[in-house]
Parts: sequence; C-alpha cells; structure tokens
Amino acid sequence: MRDHLASFVKIEGATVAVDVPFSRLTSWRVGGPAKYLIEVHNEAAFIETLSVVAGHQLPLLILGNGTNILASDRGFAGVVMRLTGDFSRVGVDGTRITAGSGASYSSLARAAYDASISGLEFALGIPGTVGGAAMMNAGAYGQTTSEALERIETVTKDAEQRSHESFKDKYRASLVPAGEIVTSGIFRLKAKPSQEIKKQMDMIKNKRKEGQPWGQATAGSVFKNPTGDYAGRLIEECGMKGVAVGPARVSTVHANFIVNEGGASASDIIELIALVSNGVRDRFGIELETEVTLIGFEEE
Repeated sequence: MRDHLASFVKIEGATVAVDVPFSRLTSWRVGGPAKYLIEVHNEAAFIETLSVVAGHQLPLLILGNGTNILASDRGFAGVVMRLTGDFSRVGVDGTRITAGSGASYSSLARAAYDASISGLEFALGIPGTVGGAAMMNAGAYGQTTSEALERIETVTKDAEQRSHESFKDKYRASLVPAGEIVTSGIFRLKAKPSQEIKKQMDMIKNKRKEGQPWGQATAGSVFKNPTGDYAGRLIEECGMKGVAVGPARVSTVHANFIVNEGGASASDIIELIALVSNGVRDRFGIELETEVTLIGFEEE
C-alpha cells in the first residue's frame, strides 16, 4: 500500500485520499471504503494516474457523481478515479456545446438555455456527469443522450486516445466500447427562442418534482423498463410501494426508486432489490434488469 500511495502522491495535478467511504461519494449514501480516491484535474495527471494504476495492476473504477452506483459494504479494494478540474469545463460555440466528462449534465441544459439552443432540455435534473450520461445513454421524457451527441473523446486504460462519431440509440446502454473512459463530448443542438426552451425545462422540472422522490437519497431508477412496459408500474401492481428492508424503502412516490431513509446499508438495498425483482418475476414472469451499477459485490 505504501508503494502505491507514494506513486500516486507524486502525480502533479492529482489529489489522493485513502479509505474514503462510498457513502460520501454516492447519492444513495451507502457503501464501504474505496482504498484510493484520486481526483485528476488535467489530462497529464489523468494519463500518469492510468500508468501507475496499470503498473501496480490495481482495479480501477471511474466515478462521476455516483448517482447510479450501489457500492457494497465491503467497499472497493482499488482506485476510484474522478475527472475534475479541466474535465469539468463547458464551452459553447454557436449551436455546439463542448463539455468535459466531469461536467454536470444539468449544467449543460442550463448552458444551452443561456445560449438559446435546444436539444438538452431533458438533461435538466439528471444528477450525473457527461461521462456518466454517455456510459448509459441517459435519457428522459422521450429523448436520449445519443440523439444530441456529435462526438465523444475517450481514452483506453492503456492511454490510447480514441474518438467516436456514430452512436446506436440503445436503451440504457453505453455509447462507447467497453474499457474506454470518456474524457469529453461535443453536442450538436438547434437554435430556439429561450422562452420556448424555458417552458420545456419548467415542464420537465415540475414533472420530476411531482413524480419522483425529489431531494431524497436515491440512485434514480433502479430497474430498466422492460419492453412495452414500465418497471414502476409492475412493482406497484405487486403491491410493493412502501415495502422496506431496514431504512431502505421502495418510494411511495415512484415505485422504481429505492430511498435510503437514513442509516441504510448496501446490504439492505441489495436485499430490497432482490425482494422487488422476485415479486415481479413471481407475479408477471418478467425478469427486471437493474439500471444501477453494482460495485464490490462480486465475492458476496
């Protein structure tokens, strides 16, 4: 561990912390310690960190805002990397927005509104980052990330730079090949009067507040919607709204959300996920697929 830490501390443009609880890094506020949390502030630090991680053969997890992550109570015995600083920049040029992977996705919606360009209204209220949105083709209200993207820049874990300009609009599926890390994206939008954009954004904001457990500790939708149906509807039909395991509870506002009411463990949440999944399978014969990413459960 000392050799690892010494190597990371030497990296200029990176901040290193040890044994940081995932409960401080994720929106569900649960999870054990990440052995190393490294925030890289520029490209040089990012590439050097990748080199050190590869040299020590350490497991690597790229983390945005932790909004669709369930980390186990055991934690993660590797490196959790966050792309900050230069990777959080957002720039507007005509009808195009260039954003680093660490930029807040909601901030892009606001930047587009300020520039009177349309196509990212749906991103308002999505709590993740640009990188996270690309890794799961985030979407809402009939729109998806792939529809607005013109190009994605990535880096492999061997520090090879790549670019992608063709995207399949697959439901909650990564827009880049496995093993590649998103560093930035370019979004191509359309000019539109700001008052029309604001009207759409206000509608989306109101829908989120009315139909989701706004302001509570959740990870967004837990399950992907099965073809032709909605996970929330199926769960509600099973009478599972409000069902709880410890302080983890199926939201009474939207059944496809699980809320940490305070003090829940990752084990509580994973048990509740299994309970809900089994209930839907037994009632409807449908296997729900989780939308959240599970970290550190491999040995459990």
